[in-house]
Amino acid sequence: MFDGDPGIDDALAILTLLREPVDVVAMSAVVGNVPVETGFRNLRDLAALAGREDIPVFRGAERPLVRDYVFDPTVHGVDGLGGAQIAESRAPMQREHAAVAIARVLAAAADPVTWIATGPLTNVALALDLDPSLARKVRRLVVMGGSTLRGNVTPAAEFNVYVDAEAWRAVLGSGIRPIMVGLNVTHMVGMGDEDFAEAEAIHTTVGRATRVMLDYYRRVYEEGEWGEPKLHDVVAVLGAISPELLETRAALVDVETGSQLTYGMTVVDDHAPAERCNCDVAVDVDAAAVRRRMLQALRSY
Repeated sequence: MFDGDPGIDDALAILTLLREPVDVVAMSAVVGNVPVETGFRNLRDLAALAGREDIPVFRGAERPLVRDYVFDPTVHGVDGLGGAQIAESRAPMQREHAAVAIARVLAAAADPVTWIATGPLTNVALALDLDPSLARKVRRLVVMGGSTLRGNVTPAAEFNVYVDAEAWRAVLGSGIRPIMVGLNVTHMVGMGDEDFAEAEAIHTTVGRATRVMLDYYRRVYEEGEWGEPKLHDVVAVLGAISPELLETRAALVDVETGSQLTYGMTVVDDHAPAERCNCDVAVDVDAAAVRRRMLQALRSY
């Protein structure tokens, strides 16, 4: 099950996910990189681009649990995909709210489900609030967000947590022990010139769409002087599918929600006693394997 806010790196992660040998039972959009209506459209269209219109896609939270949402198109563009033109999905429109759909899917699952969240955790928190007992139906919850170091939207906070820190705090207290894939590891996985050249050589419908996204993404990173463009959400997706790609450490994690200066900071205590640890925090990643798997997925369309 996938929840996200596509988003260029989300799009790359989704296209990767949908070529992996896993059963994706549902996908849902949440407010974050783009307004939820844009993210919902992108998610539907990306599923169609991947030839997976059989997967139900649900629209979720339009705003964070408590705070207002302010859209910033800088990193991903107004449309979230850097101007890439993708054919509109013809799949039936799902009207059920994502939180309700997620709760229903979990309740009906015969076996525990792996849940990947690459955006703010608003939908996740809402679904668990509907039925807290659903936590036992989650095999693992892999979340892209947070950091053991500094943030990216403020010195203290990573973007996904900053958008809805209250949701993150609720999930950390839900009984689920998430795997936190934060900036400290996603910053290890950038796309170099050889990776871009390989992506640009894919002359398919998917290749043409991703080339536009990556051109935009690389330009944003160059203008911001941020180094190599990072594959944040791809790391989380592939880490969920192949846990051996990540090295994790048990920790006690909490999120700051009361400070104007450090709102959204993930406070990570990796020296906490084992019985108090509520999260497994990624501390290292096989970066070469992540890049290779993503490019293989894109070439396979």
